[in-house]
Amino acid sequence: MIAGNGLLCVSPMPVPTPDHIQAFLCQDARLDGHFVAGVTSTRVYCKPSCSAKKPVPEDVELFDTPAEAEAAGFRACRVCQPRAAPDTIAPNGTSATVSRALRLIEDGVLDHASIDALCERLDIGARQLRRLFHKHLGTSPVQVARIRRAQFARRLIETTSLSMANIARAAGFGSVRRFNAVINEVYGCPPTALRRAPGKRSARLELEIPVEGPFPWARMLEFLEPWTASGVEQVVGDRYYRTASFGKVAGEICVTYAPNGGALHVRVSSSLGENLLDVISGVRRLFDVDAPTDEIAAHLSRDAVLKPQIKSTPGLRVPGAFDHFESAVVMLMNQHMRPEEASDLMDRVVEKYGTQIETSQPSLTHVFPSPYVLSTARLEVVGVPKRRARSIQALARAVHEGALRLDGSPSLEAAIEGLRSIGDVSATSAEYVAMRVYRESDAFPSNNHWLRSAVAEDGPPASIQELESRADAWRPWRAYAAMYLWNSFLAGELDARRIWDRDSVPPEATQVA
Repeated sequence: MIAGNGLLCVSPMPVPTPDHIQAFLCQDARLDGHFVAGVTSTRVYCKPSCSAKKPVPEDVELFDTPAEAEAAGFRACRVCQPRAAPDTIAPNGTSATVSRALRLIEDGVLDHASIDALCERLDIGARQLRRLFHKHLGTSPVQVARIRRAQFARRLIETTSLSMANIARAAGFGSVRRFNAVINEVYGCPPTALRRAPGKRSARLELEIPVEGPFPWARMLEFLEPWTASGVEQVVGDRYYRTASFGKVAGEICVTYAPNGGALHVRVSSSLGENLLDVISGVRRLFDVDAPTDEIAAHLSRDAVLKPQIKSTPGLRVPGAFDHFESAVVMLMNQHMRPEEASDLMDRVVEKYGTQIETSQPSLTHVFPSPYVLSTARLEVVGVPKRRARSIQALARAVHEGALRLDGSPSLEAAIEGLRSIGDVSATSAEYVAMRVYRESDAFPSNNHWLRSAVAEDGPPASIQELESRADAWRPWRAYAAMYLWNSFLAGELDARRIWDRDSVPPEATQVA
C-alpha cells in the first residue's frame, strides 16, 4: 500500500486486474495505494484517482507499485504526484533483509556511502540484495535511494526559495549536473519547470511532512516529554524543539502538527540547509510518520483489551529516535532509576560534555555529546552512579568503534543480543531501545508492570508468561500493542513517566523507584 505521505509501504498488495483499469479510468480514489497505472503513450504513471485526461484502455499498463513503474521506464505524473520510494516499515510478507535495508536507505546510508557499505551492514552480498529487492519491490536499492532524493528535491523546489545548487546538496546529489539529470528523468522536465510562483514559496527553511490518517499529536508529545534530554530537546506547549548536528554544523529544529492539513510542519535553522534530507528522515523516525496505522489497527482490534484503546486514540504511533545514540543513552540512564533523578543526571551530562549552541529557546543550549566524547568521559564527576556510568561508556565505546550499530541493520534478536552484550543492560531496557532506536515493530518489554496490569484489567497483574502468550497474537505489531496498553493508563491521567519506564515493580514501588 502507499502511505499518505506518498511513500510506498511494503506490504502484500492485490494483483492489478482488468477491473483496475476501469477503476483508473473512473478516477476511483478508494484504490489509491493499491496499484498505479502507466500510460504507454506518454510513459507517465498515475494514481487511480488522478484527474488528468484519461487514455484509451489499450494504452494502460498496470503495476503493483510505483517502484515497478519507475523500473519499467515510466515517470511520475506531475498532476497527481504519485511517489515511488519505498517506506521503512516491515510488515508481514516482506523479506526481513529488505525491510532492514529500507530502514537504512531512509536513514540516508546510500546518500553518504556505496551499495557495498549497505551490504556490509546487512551482512549480505550485493548480488543477493539486488535479487531480493527485485523480488519484493520490483526495483533496486540504488533506484530506491535515487527516487527518494528526487522526491525530496522536488518538495524543496516547490516550497522554498533555495537555489538549485543548494537544493541539489540538501537532497544528497553529488553535483548539480547529476541533480538536473535525475529530475529530468523522474519528472520529465528540468528542475526550474517545477518551481511555483514566487508568492507561493517560503524564504525560510520550512517543510511539511504529510501524515496519513489520525495522528494523536498531543499524546505523542506526552509520551516523548519524559525522555527528552534537557538542553538538547524540549516540548513547549504543542511544539517540539531540538538541536541537531551533522559533522561540523549544528542548528535548531522545531516541529508542530496541523490537524487540518494532516501534516507535520518542520522549521529548520539555515545552518542545517545542506542537511535537510537527514533532518526530515530524523523527524519521520521520531514521530513514526510512516506507520501503516490502518493495518495495525485492524490486526490489534481483534483483542478485547486493545480494541477500545484503538477506538479512543486512533493512529497512535511508537515514538522513535531522531538521534539513535542520544536516545539509547537516555534510556540506559533511566534504567533502575527514579525519573526525576535520571532527568537531573542527563542535564548535568549534557551541560558538561555537550557542545554549546545558540537557539531561539533559552533552555535549548547544547548538542548532545558524541559517542567518542562519552566513551572517555568521567561521568561519575557529575553524579552518575558508577554502574550506570560504565554501561553508558561501554555503549558509547561500542558505537564509536563500530562494534554496535544503532541504525536498524541488525534483526530484532541480534539487536537485543548486541545491547545485552555491552553489560548491565536489562532485557526490558533492551526491548525499549529496540522499540525506539531500532524501530522494531515487534519489540515488546513483557516484564513491564504496567503492561501486565493492563491486560489483567481488574485482577492482579498477569504473569510475564501469560502476557507473552497473549501477545503472540499481536505479532508483528507488539510494540504498537504496548503503546496502546500504556495509553490506557494515560487516559486516567497517570504521569507518562510512570508508564513507559523501568523493569517490573509493584505499583507502590514505582512511585519511588
